[in-house]
Amino acid sequence: MKFGGRSCRDAPVVRAALILLAFAAAGCAKANPQVPDDGGFDAPPAECQPTGAEICNDLDDDCDTFIDNGFNDKGQECTVGMGACQATGVYVCATDTTVTCDAMPGSPEAEDCDGIDDDCDGRIDEDFDVGTPCDGADNDVCADGVIVCTGPMTTTCNDTLANDPERCDTFDNDCDGNVDEGFNLTMPCDGGDLDQCIEGQIVCDGMGGTTCSDVSTTNLETCNRADDNCNGQIDELWNVGAACSDGLGECKRNGQMECNGTGTGVVCNAIAAAPQLEICGNSLDEDCTGADAVCPVNDLATGAIDISASGTFTVDLSAARDNNWVAGVGCGDQGGRDVFYQFTLPAPEVVYYDTLNADFDSVVRIFPGACTALGAVIECSNDACATTRSQGAVNLAAGTYCLVVDQFSSAVTAGMSSLVFKRGGRSGVELATPSGTVSGTTEGGTNLTTSTCEAQTNQPEVAHFFTTCLGTKTVNADVCSAGTTFDTVMYLKTGSGLTGTNIACSDDVSGCGNGLRSKIPNTTELGMPAANSKVTGPNLHWIIVDGFGTSTSGRGPYTLTYSIQ
Repeated sequence: MKFGGRSCRDAPVVRAALILLAFAAAGCAKANPQVPDDGGFDAPPAECQPTGAEICNDLDDDCDTFIDNGFNDKGQECTVGMGACQATGVYVCATDTTVTCDAMPGSPEAEDCDGIDDDCDGRIDEDFDVGTPCDGADNDVCADGVIVCTGPMTTTCNDTLANDPERCDTFDNDCDGNVDEGFNLTMPCDGGDLDQCIEGQIVCDGMGGTTCSDVSTTNLETCNRADDNCNGQIDELWNVGAACSDGLGECKRNGQMECNGTGTGVVCNAIAAAPQLEICGNSLDEDCTGADAVCPVNDLATGAIDISASGTFTVDLSAARDNNWVAGVGCGDQGGRDVFYQFTLPAPEVVYYDTLNADFDSVVRIFPGACTALGAVIECSNDACATTRSQGAVNLAAGTYCLVVDQFSSAVTAGMSSLVFKRGGRSGVELATPSGTVSGTTEGGTNLTTSTCEAQTNQPEVAHFFTTCLGTKTVNADVCSAGTTFDTVMYLKTGSGLTGTNIACSDDVSGCGNGLRSKIPNTTELGMPAANSKVTGPNLHWIIVDGFGTSTSGRGPYTLTYSIQ
């Protein structure tokens, strides 16, 4: 029987006797002496005498029923040596106070590649790099395997994985020391818009591939001298640079089409010149209306309009030529555009004219002869009736005359002329001032009219004429003074001196000379109201001194006193 690893008969005789007394029925002591035997046995017999502290000697030295208690490893399994040299045993007492493993290690051998520490140095297959990472036969350089043994002296790499291709994911997938190579990252690119503008760069798409970072909207082409949609063309939607022009006639200037200010289209960069005063008949369009102006019919002397029948004659001088002004001739400054009129008088006659309704500063000149063969100017009117227009009346001999309506100077630019021309029907003596006294005689005169207040006026007569401007004037006239020697009749007419309107008539006014004289107005006159002596203008008016009856007592000298206010 074993006891603590030794046979019972090896114990000293005395001690064996004590144990046999205590455990007579059980025979040898328990196999594990460190565990108290409480299997129903009583305490050791009183004969157990403690010899002192428990020591490692396979005995219960302190009689506590435990053998070698305090040496807990005793009897436990143990190993010695490493690798293939390792042996297994149990711990036994080496001395009274220590235990030791009772196994003996094996002898080292040469190291083989077999997963065993053959040389018992604590390392396994250390001469073969077993376990070192390695790459297989794929096309990547990734160490997906390790060195493993294939025989006592041979090894191989156990990487049998497929090739690891590079992916665009910020990792070195193929283990070549480069990250995301071959994907052209950061290269400029255009996105999915409709333009061709490189507004992004190549980046990873999150799934191992690539995409363009350009997510901008389509760049539309605008007219701005730039290639907005990056298609290699500039402003291709518009005809930039095409020839163009601005203005008409002499104002026309050439240029090219260029982009407008908003980039939505083109405009012509030419700027038309400023219009100038038009001159007709020169094939030039100075006022830039699109054509050379048509000359007035009477622009030239050869086209003079015959106004012998009287009337109102309107013509636009805006483009007429300047053909009549001569320095020092007549009135007016340096003259401007002009037109020609012609009239013929079969007998001496007063003619009236005005341009009061013209829209420019005008001058009227009258020349003897036809307009194509002018004589020296005999009448010139400028700035009449407190205006810059013209008005006049002149007594002319029988013959042909040329009347020119002219602009005052070349600086005048307007041109609508309105000429009023009236024939007086007879010759006369001008009353050149608003009031005064004139003397004359009816002897040798001609009887052309009959008064409306006395039918017996078949005597020679003298007609005095004057003009009025806009508005109404009151005429006062008499032949009451001693300078009048005959029985007179006097009347006031407007318009023609023959057929014009009768305004007032006077005969035999009491208190006027010898009572056979005339005075306007005369409130006692029978027939036409003599008190009506108001005339309106602009017009030609007449004060006619006539005589009564048929005898020589109805003609002679007279003195006319008048006022026109």
